[in-house]
Parts: sequence; structure tokens; C-alpha cells
Amino acid sequence: MDIFVRVKAAGKRRDMLEKQAWTIPGATDSPEKLIEHLVRENVRAYNAKAVDAPLFHYLSRQEMEDGEHTGKIGFGSHVNEKDQDEEKAVQNALQSFADGIYRVLVNEDEALPGAPFTLKDGDTVTFIRLVMLAGRRF
Repeated sequence: MDIFVRVKAAGKRRDMLEKQAWTIPGATDSPEKLIEHLVRENVRAYNAKAVDAPLFHYLSRQEMEDGEHTGKIGFGSHVNEKDQDEEKAVQNALQSFADGIYRVLVNEDEALPGAPFTLKDGDTVTFIRLVMLAGRRF
């Protein structure tokens, strides 16, 4: 089944990530199963990414324009050589969902923790982060 996924943060007007197409194998009857699948796929993609440490890395004009469109200009690489633990990532994502740190919408309807739901081909799933993260800048 093909769906679209996007991520938003409260207080931000535009999507943090563009709407991305995802293929979900089989039926997903709960938001927790969907979250688990998406987290596992993202962790696998992160772990498969090569550790980037070029001598002179620069951003092309196209990479900067793409970053402006999504709201973040960066090198898109990671320097941590350690692979991330899939199980810990899934448990963290599920606990955060249960605690209300983010919400999940399927099209315009909220998917609640523990409640059954159905996804159809072409549905848009939106993850909205509700908790503001504190950093060095406010």
C-alpha cells in the first residue's frame, strides 16, 4: 500500500519534511504498527548511510536551494560511527506517542494510541511534534 508521510512541528508554518511517498507492506490496523514500521525503516536507512568525513565538503547551489525549500540547509551526513539500535528507537517512538509528545493524523482524522484505524492507498499521514525542544537559541 502506498501512503504519503509528512512531519510538522507546532508553531511552524511549513512542513519540516516534504510529503514523502512510503510503501507499507500489508495492512496496518493501529498507529503503533505504522510508527514501528516507519521507525525501523528510518533507522535502517540511517545505519546504511556511509560515515561522511571528506577533506573539503561543500554544498552545491542546488543543495542549498533544496534546503531552503525544506527549512534546513545542512550536509545531510552523520559522523557517528555507531549504528543506532532499532529496538530502542521503536520503543522510544511508541512511548513518545503514548505520552503525547507527538500526534498522528491520517488525512484530517487523529489516530489515537491503542485505537484501531485503517489506511487506504494514497492516504496522507501527518506527524505533529507538540513539545517544544529547548536549545541554546530561543
